Formats: sequence, structure tokens, C-alpha cells
Amino acid sequence: MPGLSWGSGPGSEKQRLVDLVAGGTTDARELADWFPDRTHDALRLKLADLLRESSKPVRVPKSDTNPEHAMPDYGEPPEKPIDVMAWLDRTGKRMDGHKPAKDYYRITIPTDKPIAVMYSADWHFGGLDVDYTALKRHIHFLLNVPGFYMSLVGDIGNFMNLHRTVATRRDILTPDEQAEFLHSLIHETVEKGKLLTVNSGNHDDEFTERSAGLGMLKLMAKGKVPYFRGHGYLDLVLQTSDGAETTYPIGTAHKTRFNSFMNQLHGNKRMQQMTAEFFGVDRPIPRVFVTAHTHNPAMAT
Repeated sequence: MPGLSWGSGPGSEKQRLVDLVAGGTTDARELADWFPDRTHDALRLKLADLLRESSKPVRVPKSDTNPEHAMPDYGEPPEKPIDVMAWLDRTGKRMDGHKPAKDYYRITIPTDKPIAVMYSADWHFGGLDVDYTALKRHIHFLLNVPGFYMSLVGDIGNFMNLHRTVATRRDILTPDEQAEFLHSLIHETVEKGKLLTVNSGNHDDEFTERSAGLGMLKLMAKGKVPYFRGHGYLDLVLQTSDGAETTYPIGTAHKTRFNSFMNQLHGNKRMQQMTAEFFGVDRPIPRVFVTAHTHNPAMAT
């Protein structure tokens, strides 16, 4: 019956087909009378398989839909697909030397004095909607006040040029100029010990990934400062000279899917809850959770 095995032993359909082919019958239409339970297509395909196996001269079978049309014989069968375990072996070897993206870091600051951390995002440097005088003032304050640190939470560059053509009117700097600024910013803040972490953003990572296949902010931060591809979980540890430690678990994400027009911080609260619900003791439960993206300032304790 169609769909059943052809078999391979004496008396099987396959053996009957082998005998008929050996006797010189290689036309599927001529063989059809011997296999009433097989469709012409099934018979023709099995015949082609058998002829390839035997490497005997092939009389090209005719198409069932058009007897005048000769079906092509592809000779060598296509390359067999790699099995599951071989794929895992191949991919595992390729992963050697590649570290997966981390979403947890522990950072220790040795100090006997209080510190402050500025969570900053959505600078959109290079765009037209930025107060560059104020931005300069804030960066100057960061670089010159002892015990003051910063975590960047995405969209530091604008890169609207790379988003879509009509958006180029919103940029006053070219992509390479914006990239040079990011490079300088990360280099100087890391060199001065001011930058703690960096989160990806949609402008400076998603836009550039979409157009160039790489995250601009990730490229600038790589090897210099902890970078979070999405959500970041940080244990910020203050260590005094007597060896005592105080740990502040902090969560960061450029954007969250749990926004609410009734509560600007609903997404932050849900992210904090999810850390406890899904990760438990495996992740720090953030006492602070910072998000950005919406450009709507809000804070709650």
C-alpha cells in the first residue's frame, strides 16, 4: 500500500522491482501493472533510487503529467543533511574562544567614603534635540567630582542616519563622528575610573546591528567595561579599609515591555519582581532597577 515500506527480502516489492529492472524494464509506466498499490510518482522515485544504487545505464523516466517530457536525472544524490549530534559538535567547536554575553557582574569599589552613581541614558548625541551645553556641564561634573560614578543605560548616540533615510534630518553629526565621540567617552571615563557599566540601546546598538551587523556601543565598550546586551544585574560592593563589605544589588535595562500609562515605573517594578520569581538565589534581587527609553523621568522609593 502507498506509504508502506518497500521491504528488501525475497518476495518483497523491492526485490520484484530489482528483478524487473534486471530484465530490462525501466519505464515506470510499464512497471505500473506489477505494482497496482503504488502511485506512478512513488514508483518513479523508487525506480530512480534503485537505478542510482545499481549504477546501471538509466533510461530516463517520463513524466506522468506529460509523457513527452523527459525528467532530469541528477546523478549523485544531494548531500545528506548533517545529523543533530554532528551539528552540536560542529557548533561547539566554533564556540571555542567565544564567550557568551554576560548579564551579571560584581564590581568592588574600595573606599571609606560615600559614593554616588549617576544612571544616565538617552543622550542621543549627534541629534538635533539635545542641549549640548547642559550635557557638557554634566560630563564635566562627572569627571571632576571624587566618588562620583556613572552607568550608561543605552541610546548614548543617535545614529538616525542608520535607521532610515528620512530620519537623516534629525542628525547633525555623521555616524563616524558619533562613533568617535562614543569611543572618546568610554575611553576617558574608564581611564578616570568613572564608568561602571554599559547597557545596549536601540539607537546605538539595534540601529547599527540592523544596518551593519554590529552593535556600536558594544564595539566601543568591549574589553573595557562590563557591557549588558539586554538586562543587566550588578552587585556593587563597597569595601572599607577594615575589610567590611556592603553590597548593593542593581538591575538595569534600556527598555522594558511592561510599560503603563498609569504608572511610569510599572516596568521597573515588574523587572524587579521577575528577578526574584524566575532566578531566585541564582541572581541578585535588585534593590534598585533602572530603565530608560521613554524619556519620561520618574523615581520612587
